[in-house]
Amino acid sequence: MDCEALYAKLPIALQNWAVTLEGARLRWRRFNAEFHALLAQYQQRSYWTPDRVGAWRDQRLQQFVRHAAATVPYYRHLFRRLGIDAAQVRSLEDLEHLPVLTKRDVQADPDRFVPEALSEPATVCHTSGSTGAGLRLPSTWRAQREQSAVWWRYYSWHGLAFDTPCLYLGGRSVVPVQQQCAPFWRYNRAGRQLLFSAYHLNVRNAVAYLEEIRRSGADWLHGYPSMVALLANYAMQHGERIPLRRVTLGSENVLSHQARAIRNAFGVSPCDHYGMTEAVANISQCPDGRLHVDEDFAAVEFLPDGTGWHRIVGTNFTNPAFPLLRYDTGDLAMLTGADCKCGRPGRVVDGIDGRQEDYVVTRTGARLGRLDHIFKDFTNVHETQIRQQEPGRMTLCVVRGPRYGQDDEQRLRLETGKRVGGQVEFEIEYVEKLPRTAGNKLRFVVSGVRQESGLDGNQHVPAD
Repeated sequence: MDCEALYAKLPIALQNWAVTLEGARLRWRRFNAEFHALLAQYQQRSYWTPDRVGAWRDQRLQQFVRHAAATVPYYRHLFRRLGIDAAQVRSLEDLEHLPVLTKRDVQADPDRFVPEALSEPATVCHTSGSTGAGLRLPSTWRAQREQSAVWWRYYSWHGLAFDTPCLYLGGRSVVPVQQQCAPFWRYNRAGRQLLFSAYHLNVRNAVAYLEEIRRSGADWLHGYPSMVALLANYAMQHGERIPLRRVTLGSENVLSHQARAIRNAFGVSPCDHYGMTEAVANISQCPDGRLHVDEDFAAVEFLPDGTGWHRIVGTNFTNPAFPLLRYDTGDLAMLTGADCKCGRPGRVVDGIDGRQEDYVVTRTGARLGRLDHIFKDFTNVHETQIRQQEPGRMTLCVVRGPRYGQDDEQRLRLETGKRVGGQVEFEIEYVEKLPRTAGNKLRFVVSGVRQESGLDGNQHVPAD
């Protein structure tokens, strides 16, 4: 019998113990003395000058590139084929001599990215594969602690101390699917987390979720934007307003109508940060609401795509167990070069607009982005998703709230027409719920066009 099946058969009290034991194991692995030392170092670098943090980043990058070229089969062959000496790569700018690496390149032969000798302990991690392209990769224990440290630095910027009790609503399957009644949550007492099941959240069960949040006394909620926003919509539907001190989001794009719902239900604007298992980039929101590149965590490049947007490409110099040089995340960012008054040294990112796949293709082949703004004033809509199978046609899938009416539909058609013009025909389909990925994430755009259209990534048109 596998562990998941055994867990599902346990009484709830023993499931809580199992969750706590797993929490204790992760705490021992990630949050030991080395983690706290790394966190202190990250905190110290929060107010370094841009030049100082850039020099520090480049020094780590130099060491990492030499390690990759000397010990990793893929890079040893690459540097030899290109005739490049690894010592020539001394800064972020020097990386342009290397080709951009895609996830498909890595998936083709992941063993070639593993160093031949590594003295540090490592474990295998995996990406959720929300676009159907998952990846398994080894990560050293120190690398995992360092990633936790940069995340906790971001949390601390927003007044969250380590060990602050946390309400978590994400993709973890902690409650057996067959369970029909509350409690739809389990306790990780070692990690001071109350883990809510995203798989049981619906309009009927939402009252139990909200009552448990009130009863717990915790005032920090963290989770996927789509799930937290759905809970917020249910709260407003039931006439509930639960003031929280902080809401932090991750793993998905935060859409404008989701942020509005969260503010209305929980009385606070959500905070956001950008990161991934591959650890090739990390971008954190400061208290002034601006997104800063964590320059001391990874070597991040922004490559123009010809439309004003930039591809996010990064090098994960914290993980020697699986070097990725110039790895294309598939995500896009908007940059204006503006400074932030908070004084933190990282480059400012004005917006992250999701994956390159998250666009609608017009009949002429142009790509429309930021279509979530269609729904920004629709308080009677719970969730939405755009589906497209051919250029120039799309379907708006809508989960209606109880007050949704004909006026809402007319306004939805009007707002959609404003943003797509005559370039995309559309229809509205009402559904009871929207499908999630295997990692329980909600994709705003589900498209079968990308692999068929031969798009080169140079036709993105912001629709707002």
